[in-house]
Amino acid sequence: MGLRSKVTAALGGAFLMAAGTVVLAPPASAEETCPYPYVCFYQRDPADYPGATISGRFREVTSGWQWLTGSRGSDFVRNTRHDDVVYVHMSDGRVYCVENGSHKSFINDEPQRVADGVRISSNPDC
Repeated sequence: MGLRSKVTAALGGAFLMAAGTVVLAPPASAEETCPYPYVCFYQRDPADYPGATISGRFREVTSGWQWLTGSRGSDFVRNTRHDDVVYVHMSDGRVYCVENGSHKSFINDEPQRVADGVRISSNPDC
C-alpha cells in the first residue's frame, strides 16, 4: 500500500470514528432562535414546549400594520428589541402592546383571539 493509500485510509477511518460520536444538540431555547433585534411569533409557548418553532420573524419599524400570513393565529410573541415596543393586532380588533425584552402569550385569552397583525414602534414604552 502506497503512502497516498495509507493517508486516505487513515483519514477515512478518523472520519468514520468522528461520525459515530455525533451527539444531537438539545432543542434551542426561544432566546437562541429569536435573537436581537427580532420580534418572533410561535405556534406554541416556548416555555411550555421547548421545541416550539417560530412561525415568523419581523424586525422593521413600520408606521402601519404588517398583516400576518404564516404567523396568523400564533400563540406567543417575543420582543427581543431593546428600545422598541411591539403592537399585536388581534382579529377582533383588540391590540396588545409588548414591551421591549418581553413576551406575550395568547393561549389563555378569553374569548380566544387570533393574532393577525404586527407593528414595531420606536416608542420605548407602551
